Amino acid sequence: MTTIRPLEPADVELVVARIVDRLALDAHLQPLVNPVLSTQLLSDSLHQATDQSWVADQDGAIVGHLYGALLENEIYGNGVWIGPDGASFDNTDILSDLYSAAGATWIERGALEHYVWTIDDITSTQPWYEMGFARMHMRGVLRLDDRDDHSLPEGYFLRRGGIEDIDIAVALDDELDAVQRVGPSFSIGLDHSSKREDLLETLDDPEVHHYIAEFDGGAIAQCITFPLPHRRGSFEHTLHLSAVTVDAQHRHLGVGTAMVDAALRDARNAGFEFVETNWRVTNRRARNYWLEYGFEATFVRLHRTIGLG
Repeated sequence: MTTIRPLEPADVELVVARIVDRLALDAHLQPLVNPVLSTQLLSDSLHQATDQSWVADQDGAIVGHLYGALLENEIYGNGVWIGPDGASFDNTDILSDLYSAAGATWIERGALEHYVWTIDDITSTQPWYEMGFARMHMRGVLRLDDRDDHSLPEGYFLRRGGIEDIDIAVALDDELDAVQRVGPSFSIGLDHSSKREDLLETLDDPEVHHYIAEFDGGAIAQCITFPLPHRRGSFEHTLHLSAVTVDAQHRHLGVGTAMVDAALRDARNAGFEFVETNWRVTNRRARNYWLEYGFEATFVRLHRTIGLG
């Protein structure tokens, strides 16, 4: 008999032990996952989130837990986010019981978009597929070992951008959105009304590096890097790489690769040891590019929308 109930303070250390075991298994499956975590910090966090966490209890033994952070996101809507440390379960039926209880509460609170980050291994993803989730985004990781850099093609130049390049950043990001709007991604319903303000805030951050490739005096490619904030499963000294875009007329010439090479060379020189990036699973071109570059898939973001009908 499985009982689903809210997390109690007496459960916290047992749940922490389950999370430690879960991350150790993830790191065994994919060595680019960091299994190291502060159990004290995790314990403190769970003690503060007992009203947002559930456990599965079988005759006094904890056989699963589920925690989701309720967040309102301008792009992804009112949803709940379950991280790599947010779920553990001994089998799919236990997950089903946990998700039934937690999901009902989330829906009552208006969170209709449900997201899960889990290791990209069938033993971890299949139970969520059976809950109605589908693959959405991939996280790729690359160890910043020395590598041969590619040169820009003749006539192309690379420079560092800044907040004064906001119009360039917006225009090239619009092109990235255009790529995502066509098939098979069909990302046609996302709200980008705050894009300019978000990019202004990003470019104004002194830790952000904005790289711009130019040809014939015009900007034709960009990427943005910044130190990755601490998050479960990621290593210290990790750089995040994002907003990689090359104008359609300048693709397949090596411009993007040379630009990324330069950004990662700067990161190595600054003491970074790893780099992470994300791509939409339906963007096959991005997926193939990053895997060929050397990134390895670690976590996958799964998604489910709860219908109102």
